[in-house]
Amino acid sequence: MSVSIVLIPAAIAAIASAAAGTAGAVGVGAGVAGVISSMRGANAEDPATMQVRTRMKDRGLLAEALKDLGAVDVEVGDQVAATVDGVQLVMQSTPEGVWVAEFTPVRGGEDVTTERATRLAERLDAAYAARVQAAVAERIRSRAGDAGLELVSETVDDDQSVTMVLNVRAGA
Repeated sequence: MSVSIVLIPAAIAAIASAAAGTAGAVGVGAGVAGVISSMRGANAEDPATMQVRTRMKDRGLLAEALKDLGAVDVEVGDQVAATVDGVQLVMQSTPEGVWVAEFTPVRGGEDVTTERATRLAERLDAAYAARVQAAVAERIRSRAGDAGLELVSETVDDDQSVTMVLNVRAGA
């Protein structure tokens, strides 16, 4: 007996879901929750900021995903902050454990439009999904033996989905 586990990056799954006519992401795009708001600073000279509600929850994986995008000055604490593509990104966790991202242009940089914030949020979402997939695959590999399973094969497809074939050991 074998079990096949396919780990599909969430962004790809959301696109496939939307294409099939089922529930897709609202407003922002694949995998990023559909809440975007635009705010002006305290006075007219302050830059506009964009906020995007995301589904990301793990601050460590989030920081690694930001680094994967080339972010600099990544700081992890009560909030996660970084500079990426000329945007200062500050992310804070809500009481529900979901991250809210605020995008502000670096001093002298171009404004953060809804489109620009959306693109960056989608890229971050994809990088985060890849980090989550890698963590889940590693957890499966490390725990398979204790669960009475043996990893027989593992393949990574062109779309980065991972297929693992696990055999159930006799007596398990």
